[in-house]
Amino acid sequence: MLLLLFTLQDEAYAIDSTRVVEVIPFLLTQKIPMTPKFIIGMANYRGKPIPVLDLGLLLNDQPCRQQLNTRIILISISLDNQFKKIVGLLAENVTDTVRTPKGWQPKQAGQSPMFLDSTITRQPMVRWFQPEQILPDEIPGLSFMEQ
Repeated sequence: MLLLLFTLQDEAYAIDSTRVVEVIPFLLTQKIPMTPKFIIGMANYRGKPIPVLDLGLLLNDQPCRQQLNTRIILISISLDNQFKKIVGLLAENVTDTVRTPKGWQPKQAGQSPMFLDSTITRQPMVRWFQPEQILPDEIPGLSFMEQ
C-alpha cells in the first residue's frame, strides 16, 4: 500500500493513496454562504465544482498555513453507498509518500486515533486518516451537484 503523508500545523497524517484522485496546488475558491468555517468554498476542477474543506480548521480549529507545499488533496467519497463524489481537502506539507510492507493493513483499537508504526512512516506519531470517520455527514456543495 502507498501512503500519502501530510500535516496540519505540526501533526502528521497518512491516507491510503487509493483514496486520492489527485493532488493539486491551492486554488482560489468561491465562498458558499452560511456554511461552517472549515468549508473554504468551491473550486473548479476540470470544469466541475467541488467543495474544499480546510482540514486544519476541521480538526484543529486553526487554518492551514499558505505555504508552497500547501495542497488540495482530491479524494473520492461515497454518498449513501450509491455514488462517489470528489471533495478537496486542504492540507500542509503534502509532499511525501511511503510504501508499506506487502500485505500491511492498518489496525484500529476502538474509536481512539490510530498512530502508524514509525518504522513504516519514518516519522514518529503519524495518524491514520480515514475520511469516513473525520468528514461531516453533510458537506454543503455536494447536494446540488450532478450525479
